[in-house]
Amino acid sequence: MDIQKVAERVAGYSTATAVSVVIDDLLWPVVMLWQGSVWGGVIMFLIALLANLVMIWAYDKIKKDLFCFEDLRALAENEQATRGMRLLAWFVRAGKVPAFLAISFYDPFISVLYMRRGAGKYQMENRDWGYFMLAMFIACTGWTACWGGAILTGKTIWGLL
Repeated sequence: MDIQKVAERVAGYSTATAVSVVIDDLLWPVVMLWQGSVWGGVIMFLIALLANLVMIWAYDKIKKDLFCFEDLRALAENEQATRGMRLLAWFVRAGKVPAFLAISFYDPFISVLYMRRGAGKYQMENRDWGYFMLAMFIACTGWTACWGGAILTGKTIWGLL
């Protein structure tokens, strides 16, 4: 792997992580405290939706394999010559559903990129939009429940002091 690919992947993961931290760890609790669990969750869903759509658009526009998913797709979709590579390709294909669920909570943008079919296709298909909306539901429900529980616990402890 050359230095440019390493730099691209570092930039990709850094950008995705920065956006995720700002939305999930900074904005989410502030908006939930300000608007409550229901309206805070709705507002954050819309903010997260917009941010993820912009990131998908940018990823498709620059056409760079920033997360190694194109390499993984090529591995899983093409016939492999060695037994070790065939085994690795089988593991990549077999673990899609559990990986999708775990990645969805972390970041819907990354989960939909992971679930796309076809190496080197930098465009969303109907199937991808379904996965994207499911990932958004999983992530936003999870973050709203997580921050709602943390806020409730904090208020309870604060009330006991």
